[in-house]
Amino acid sequence: MSYAVFKDGEKVSRSFSTEEEALRKASEAGLVEDDNGQPVLEQNLEIKPCSPDPRPQDDEDLDWVPEKSTA
Repeated sequence: MSYAVFKDGEKVSRSFSTEEEALRKASEAGLVEDDNGQPVLEQNLEIKPCSPDPRPQDDEDLDWVPEKSTA
């Protein structure tokens, strides 16, 4: 099963192989806030199961691009 970030029910990211990977990419993009030590997506965003993308995609195919490390 794949997972993606959705906003108001609409898929806004490519699919990821795990829910944890989807959350990590959303966090790298600044879409996750800390709530008493727990990661929480910004308002109206959620990670939900979805069908895998029909073709392989990478971060360049995201509607939002996580910040790239310069290290």
